[in-house]
Amino acid sequence: MKELMFLRHAKSSWEWSIDDRHRPLQPKGIKAITAVAQYWKKDFQAFETIISSPANRALHTTTILAHEIGFPFSQVSIKEALYSFNSEDILRQVKQLDDAYAKVIFVGHNPAFSYAADYLSVKAVEELKTADWISLTFAQSKWAEVANGQPTHGRKKEALK
Repeated sequence: MKELMFLRHAKSSWEWSIDDRHRPLQPKGIKAITAVAQYWKKDFQAFETIISSPANRALHTTTILAHEIGFPFSQVSIKEALYSFNSEDILRQVKQLDDAYAKVIFVGHNPAFSYAADYLSVKAVEELKTADWISLTFAQSKWAEVANGQPTHGRKKEALK
């Protein structure tokens, strides 16, 4: 059995004229991911590793998440291939995951995450908004074979109530 969570980065800022890769989180994005991490702390703590896009907004989301849930930074990694907006790139990364891991969190970007989750899920998946997540549980024991995932959602708005 495998479980994969797609966590979309928190709300980023367009305030500065900088490269997309370097955009920081907005203060409300920091507040949102902090609330999401605290609200679903036990859900996040059940995972073995977090793999993040190298984009600033994804890395910042990842570090806040790890800090808030007490997740060891030694179990966090950065994967260049997750800085993609193409679901096929993301699906390729899923299929290449090390089978030693049963539960993995990806932190990254839309539309790739929403489309990849929808493709892997038995049910239609709504678009992931910033700081939203979806977790898919698979019956398969090899990442290369995962399909027909059972979805569980976490919405930022629930954590901010």
